[in-house]
Amino acid sequence: MKSRLRLTDFPQNRWFGLGIRLWKTLEVPLFKLLQLFGVYTPQKSIVGIPSLATRNFTMVQAVVYNGTQEEVLGYRPRRLLHRILKGLPDVELYERIRFQVALGEHNTRTVEESTETRGFIQVQFPSQLPMNAPSRAYLRMEPCGIETFAGLIRLGNYEVLSAPVFLLNNKIEWVIVSDIDDTIKDSKIAETTTLRSVVTGLFRGHYYTYTPIKGMAQLYTDLVAHRSLVLYLTSTPYQLAPFLLKFLKECDFPKGPVFLRWLGYGRVRHKWRTLLRVLSNLEPNQRCILIGDSGEQDLHIYRRICENPTFGKRVERILIRHVPGTPVQTPKSEKEFFYNEIAELREHLSFVTQT
Repeated sequence: MKSRLRLTDFPQNRWFGLGIRLWKTLEVPLFKLLQLFGVYTPQKSIVGIPSLATRNFTMVQAVVYNGTQEEVLGYRPRRLLHRILKGLPDVELYERIRFQVALGEHNTRTVEESTETRGFIQVQFPSQLPMNAPSRAYLRMEPCGIETFAGLIRLGNYEVLSAPVFLLNNKIEWVIVSDIDDTIKDSKIAETTTLRSVVTGLFRGHYYTYTPIKGMAQLYTDLVAHRSLVLYLTSTPYQLAPFLLKFLKECDFPKGPVFLRWLGYGRVRHKWRTLLRVLSNLEPNQRCILIGDSGEQDLHIYRRICENPTFGKRVERILIRHVPGTPVQTPKSEKEFFYNEIAELREHLSFVTQT
């Protein structure tokens, strides 16, 4: 099945893409020859990212890395640049993947897409949830090969880490859209805006080791138990997906769709576009709660959403964590609330757990 809308249609240089394809056409056959003679066998990992299916569309996401999952998460260096950056995952370009997801009995969808020049896939295709749709489905992924001018060439051994697709059916009453940095993860974004802090973070590994904000995992777990679905919306780039998914799992955050950002795409635009896509596909009985922090542009984005007469009425509440070191802000509408401690946030969300 062909996808009708690519969510990764961001501006890119046409000649750059042609240059990469030409390089792959020369590089891949050489590595294939080495593999046939047993001299070198590339190791790759396909990491599926938790995705979302609504009444109108299904979205699937994946990143293809060079190296095993152990190497990716262990920061083992593979190339000079990545050695300098403490093993920033090295993504594979122009890898074609076949996705298959079952949305219900006798309702299986299949789509193929390429990582192209970005190293990741985020594709949306039209679908319709059946009345008896389950709460989640699982994505099956199969590598088809690397796209070259000579055709598809399958190269190396693959480890496949699949992921769930969460179905936004009418059993869900509350959709909790949560930021990650400084909302559920102690990132101190306000202190990492200088060039010096960024370079220090790369060399010391700050971008690969995360600390959760105490109490948030349990709070979100309680919300999910009351007809809620948590959507994680972050400016973290796809290249760091394995570290972020590991953090969510090890810290016992409830599973939910994760929306990451392409490294060359603006943070505000990414969150704005994702929110509009989610809000426009809510069922009539579903309401949205937006949770963020004062360290980035969350409040600005959420306010703009509420100013829209179509989408604003779907937002029940805006909850913003005050990050130390950032200016104190005041509410501008009855939907806005600010908090410092987890107990305050729990109180603001008590109406969800009481239903």
